[in-house]
Amino acid sequence: MSQFPDIDQLNDAARAARDKCESALRETLPPGTRVEIQSGPEWLGPYEVGEYQRFSYGQVPLRNVETGAERRVGYQQVRLAT
Repeated sequence: MSQFPDIDQLNDAARAARDKCESALRETLPPGTRVEIQSGPEWLGPYEVGEYQRFSYGQVPLRNVETGAERRVGYQQVRLAT
């Protein structure tokens, strides 16, 4: 605890919410899931979800199935492949 218990309390709540969100993301999009990514008005893919990094909050590691190129994008830019 710091000298600012009110801020500590808010920080603890934010950390718990972030961890809960990250856990839900990893359950919803486990490694191996096929997805598409949004680039402007278009959806590109297919991509495959890779192994998550330890501190990759909100980032989805992807590998292009056709080219093997790897990238990370925010989960907001991803949808399940059709």
